[in-house]
Amino acid sequence: MRKTGVFFLSVLAALGLQSCSSSSDTGAKGAAGAAGGGGTAGTGGSSGGSPTYDEVKAWVDAYKAGHPGRGGKDWDVTMKTPAELAADPDAQRLRSLCGKDQLPVIPSIAWEYGGSDHQWINPAASALVYCVYIPVNPGTSHWNFDAATGDTTADMYVLFPDRNPCKDKPGADQVMACLGDPSNIEILVDTININDGHDVGLELSVTPTDVMLIQPDGTKILLYHST
Repeated sequence: MRKTGVFFLSVLAALGLQSCSSSSDTGAKGAAGAAGGGGTAGTGGSSGGSPTYDEVKAWVDAYKAGHPGRGGKDWDVTMKTPAELAADPDAQRLRSLCGKDQLPVIPSIAWEYGGSDHQWINPAASALVYCVYIPVNPGTSHWNFDAATGDTTADMYVLFPDRNPCKDKPGADQVMACLGDPSNIEILVDTININDGHDVGLELSVTPTDVMLIQPDGTKILLYHST
């Protein structure tokens, strides 16, 4: 999987977050950027058959309890093969929480791979589900690889933003101040560039990535820059 490092603004230092990552690569948390359109942030209640926060939390908790294999890696619905998913309707249900060309990152059952594999650190501090856009070719307004510069730009948002523990934080801190651990940003970036883009004929293993946060009002800001 790709490696990203982490530089954070002083607001995170004040929170006393400590990274367990030993990577020497560098990244930077984004400042506010221009507003952008497109994408929808999830809501906390059901609408048109959409599951509620409490329903999704119950699904996640039940899946985690029922899949303890491989030291907990069997929790990770993101990295399951098509054959595994076909035989696992509960995993399919969790994978479908976000929209088209998106995947959920669910801190309670998410893992980081490469070097020393580890699950998301301190998931209780984070939102229940983050939705990230994943590689498509050709690109869209939500996920794009610029062949001329070698850069990727991708959107993400918080599902159930009204239940986000950092919903009252400004800008990027709606996500960054509730990561649980700075190194968890790597899981979001890895999912944005899942399988290094090979599934759609791209090569993203060393691609700098601008992660854009779609806020609840629909505007976009730069959340994080990964090198």
